[in-house]
Formats: sequence, C-alpha cells, structure tokens
Amino acid sequence: MAQSLFTTIGNTVKSTVAAMTPALKESKFLQEGVLTPEEFVRAGDLLVFKCPTWSWAGGLPEKAVPYLPSDKQFLITKKLPCRSRYREEGAEPKKGEMVDDDWLAVTSAIKDGEEVIPDMVEDKKEKKPEVDDDDEDIPDMEEFDVEDNLVENDPAASNTVPNIQSTRTYDISITYDKYYLTPKIWLLGYAENGRLLTPQEIFMDISADHAGKTVTVEPHPHLGTPFAYIHPCKHASVMKKFVGRIMETGRTPEVEFYLLLFLKFIGIVIPTIAYDNTFEYGL
Repeated sequence: MAQSLFTTIGNTVKSTVAAMTPALKESKFLQEGVLTPEEFVRAGDLLVFKCPTWSWAGGLPEKAVPYLPSDKQFLITKKLPCRSRYREEGAEPKKGEMVDDDWLAVTSAIKDGEEVIPDMVEDKKEKKPEVDDDDEDIPDMEEFDVEDNLVENDPAASNTVPNIQSTRTYDISITYDKYYLTPKIWLLGYAENGRLLTPQEIFMDISADHAGKTVTVEPHPHLGTPFAYIHPCKHASVMKKFVGRIMETGRTPEVEFYLLLFLKFIGIVIPTIAYDNTFEYGL
C-alpha cells in the first residue's frame, strides 16, 4: 500500500513537471538517447512502414497533447498472442551488470570491430534515402546480438499460432513520455474468453526481474483505461549506450530506427508476447 501511494505521488509530480515544461525542440538523440516529439513521430512512421501490424492512433480528443499530431498521439498493435505464462516456464533471470534501481545495463550491444547493420546507421560516405514523414527495468543486453536481431525476422513474431483462441492476447501501445523524453510501453491483456486480465495475471507474462518492480498499472494517457506500463526512467541511458557503441565504429545512428531497436530489447521484459518487430533491408 505504501509503495502504491509513493508511486502515485511520484507520477503526479512527474506529470505536473512535464505539463509545465516546454516540449523538447533540439535533438539530443546522439548525446542523451532521448527523442523530441517530432523524432518520435518519425520513428513511429518507420515502425508502421516496416511492421504493418503497428498503426498510429489518436485516442480520446480531450486527452490529446498539442506537441503531437492529432492522429499520431500513440502507436498501437492489437490481439497479440501470448501462448504461455512466463512464470510457468521457470525462466531464470538473465545475467548482467546490475546498476541503480535494479536495472540491467547494456554492456556489449555491439562488439568492437563488428560491422553495424546498414539500415540502422547513416554511412558517412553514402547518403541514405530519407524516410517520408507521412508514411523500472531495462533488460540485460549482454547477450543481445544486434546483427542477428535486426536483420532476421523475430522468431516469436513469425511463428504461426495453431489456435489463438486458446491463448491470452495483448494490446501493446507506445506513447511519448514528455518527462523522460522517451517512448513508454503500455500493455492491456485479455484472457481466453475475452475478459480483461488483472494486474496479477499480467505479471505472469512478464519476466520475474521486472514484474512488480518496473511494471505497474495506471490509466493510459490517451485512452483513460487502466494499462500496465514499463517504467521509462532508464530507457534513455540504454539507448545512449547503444548509440555510443555504434558511433565507436565510425557510423552515425539514424533516429528513425529508434523504436525498431527499442522494441527488440523490450521483448526481454515480455518474452512470451509475440509482437511484430521485424523488418528487412532497405527502405
């Protein structure tokens, strides 16, 4: 109860600060791993283009924020199969370097000397085509293979589901968090019979390292209904470390690929939910 009250007060303070702070205008993606609202839209456009199961949504008009287009307030993908409970699989926590607040650090996302995926970076010698704008745990990335995960289709997303009615399903949405200047992931789960899952049931589908610690429940900012969400307080630091690894190779990461990469490692938090985060070479 005390923890819940503390979380509620903290969220209220952050919401107040965010409301009083002007939206970020100058890009700090390379320096800090954060996004401006305009960059969030660009990254969302590419996600929708590469992964058509994702789409933009406007939400309730009275909850729209002025720094995002009215029809691009958040991203959503629906009816995602969750075939088994994470807790039933007996999965062991991933090993990694522990940092503040039990977060797991990115320590070797890209190894020295490895070729960076061409689609994720802008080659200094060859300009890539621009993307048309119209179109509290971060997982351990110690064993995260960038090339394998960004070039090939994600197995969880591509496997066929024999009988989706026998599984739980989830809606996942991505909002822009104006306080942390990063994406924020929201989960809404359904039982086999269509009943909304309780928070305790949702936690069964979240890795043991994260459930109850960095995944909590509060009203969705654009829909008003309760969703579980993954705390975004360390998202920027993880992205900053990944950007740094890429820049060490002499390349410059493209901000449009932010969400595609972001969803790759968020999958470690929700390993049994099969969402579409696949993409191919070329624009």
